[in-house]
Amino acid sequence: MTRVFAALLCAALIAAPARITAQQVAPIVLYTATEQIPMKAYAEMMRAGFLQITFGSQKDIPTVSDIRYFRCGLTGWAPKGVLVASEEIFRSEYAERRLLPIFTRPVAVSTVAARVADLESPERIAELRRAVKVPEGGDASYFFLILSSGDMGMTRYYPFRIATPK
Repeated sequence: MTRVFAALLCAALIAAPARITAQQVAPIVLYTATEQIPMKAYAEMMRAGFLQITFGSQKDIPTVSDIRYFRCGLTGWAPKGVLVASEEIFRSEYAERRLLPIFTRPVAVSTVAARVADLESPERIAELRRAVKVPEGGDASYFFLILSSGDMGMTRYYPFRIATPK
């Protein structure tokens, strides 16, 4: 083994844990036209039928102007859809909600890209907000990327907001 090869191998081994750690920190990423936003907070459905933020806080919920797709690299978890609701979803089991289909494609061994066609049109987003009874011009709507772990029977709801065009 040459010294150059040995040095490169050592550098790769030292750098490898940093790459793995970066992936573990942000396994769910929301891609917009201009940026990549790691989704940190998630909610879970309580027995009473409403959602509660169980990891992160309200300040960890991103607000974006547009959505291109999501990258989901959480091993054992698969995206199942997007839920649209008003902020009433955090208080009442009777909150209006709509479930949107997603389209996925594999990107790597345990990573998929998920696209939501309904969130690519501002007119469709406005229509969804009206359907879940968000006041006109209000930003009190939430969108949740739904991830499910089939084996464990658990579901997580990763919240985000879409800014109302001015």
